[in-house]
Amino acid sequence: MARIQSGSLSFTVAAQKTLEETQRILVKVAKREHGKVMATAPRPVSFERYVDGRAGAPEEAVKPNGMILYTYPRVEVVAQFAMETLFDLSPVLSGKYRLSHTLFLNGSAVPNLMGFKSGDEATISNPVPYSRKIEVGKMKMRVPGTSMIYAKAAKIVQARYGNIANIGFTYRGLAGGAILAGRAGNKADLRYPVITIKER
Repeated sequence: MARIQSGSLSFTVAAQKTLEETQRILVKVAKREHGKVMATAPRPVSFERYVDGRAGAPEEAVKPNGMILYTYPRVEVVAQFAMETLFDLSPVLSGKYRLSHTLFLNGSAVPNLMGFKSGDEATISNPVPYSRKIEVGKMKMRVPGTSMIYAKAAKIVQARYGNIANIGFTYRGLAGGAILAGRAGNKADLRYPVITIKER
């Protein structure tokens, strides 16, 4: 009887040591792989950590058979590339159109996407009155091929980052903008070219 208890106790101690080692290795591997992601371009500017389903808990709180999950919103990187692409494709005369591409987060103009959360939508549009004319090719330009700026940019961004974000092209009104009505006064004049960016 004493030997059985001793054997059972030895087994319990060995099992505890194995569980502790498993938990330690899990934490070590999670931190190592997370470090690799944070050091690899395009580098995420933020992340969320879930330990056994608890947001923000430290890795060390994981159970030996638990899970550590990191999420990395990379929409900021996609939006930056989209802005650079629009800038490069833009026709230049006064420079106003080229410098007026504006970033929006859930419909509000923002300087960056630091406040982006899962489920949010980033958009880019241009509030100058003639941006729609440029997009549809109804504005006479000195350089040929300077129409469909947003449509072309959306395709370029999709080709590069389509694996981490959904990129679309559409026309939308710019609520809260300085332009309240088009010259013709119809609803079509209120819609501007837009690139939409959402997480996959």
